[in-house]
Amino acid sequence: MEKGAELFLVDGIELADFGGEGPILLFSHANGYPPRVYSQLLSKLSKNFQVFGIEHRPLRGGNPNDFLSWDVMSQDIVKVIDFFNEPIFALGHSMGGSALMMATKHRPNCYRAMALVEPVLLPRVAQFALNIVAKWFPSRVPPIRRALNRTDNWDNRDSAFDHFRPKRVFKNFSDEALWQYVENGTYIQNGRAHLRFSKEWEARCYALVQNVWPLLGELRMPVIGFKGANSNTLPASAWKKWKLKAPAHQFVEIEESGHLLPLEHPDLLAAHVAAFFSHI
Repeated sequence: MEKGAELFLVDGIELADFGGEGPILLFSHANGYPPRVYSQLLSKLSKNFQVFGIEHRPLRGGNPNDFLSWDVMSQDIVKVIDFFNEPIFALGHSMGGSALMMATKHRPNCYRAMALVEPVLLPRVAQFALNIVAKWFPSRVPPIRRALNRTDNWDNRDSAFDHFRPKRVFKNFSDEALWQYVENGTYIQNGRAHLRFSKEWEARCYALVQNVWPLLGELRMPVIGFKGANSNTLPASAWKKWKLKAPAHQFVEIEESGHLLPLEHPDLLAAHVAAFFSHI
């Protein structure tokens, strides 16, 4: 199993340091998945890059209701970019990819190149409707309802692993990948294992989904997009629209994978990302 990365602070923002030499690569994680959960992927990339994973606001605790926009995460990304004081490579998964794009509103030339894995690309009307319904009737939004109803603590990490192993969402995870999720996605308190990314924070992030479509065509750096062939999050219609909106981007669809493809196929994704960035 890959070792967990060390954490250090940048302007109050925690970064996981995965080591490596070469250009800086910043990773931005998905809703519910702390950066060290991706250790298999990011350790592979550390062979070619200095890899850091930002820990977004939900991992710092606090009241989720005080979190009003994904743009807060993009502003944290800008602080990290300013700390490095040079254009960097950026890799984002799901919500994390959207946050990376949103950072370009504040720093248009902050990235040398971007790799976006299954970014959240809802139609404008759907995004607006989700935000409204989530505000007044959150239990009627399926991902919010699932998040709030999920089990979030266990007798120990072995019990957590046994709980997750038969879940459909993890069916394409190797045992090693699932253990990475358990080891790096939980903490031990009073002998019990608890999710680091709380279900209340996960639900709040779903409720605040942003419309990033206008940003896609304005990105000024090389971009590669990845889609899981069996994704239930990035539909074929959005994938097609992305290709039409930003024809200069490169696109890769990974077979036998879903929305969690960075955790399902870490070696394959690392190879694609490294190859793309190496030509920049």
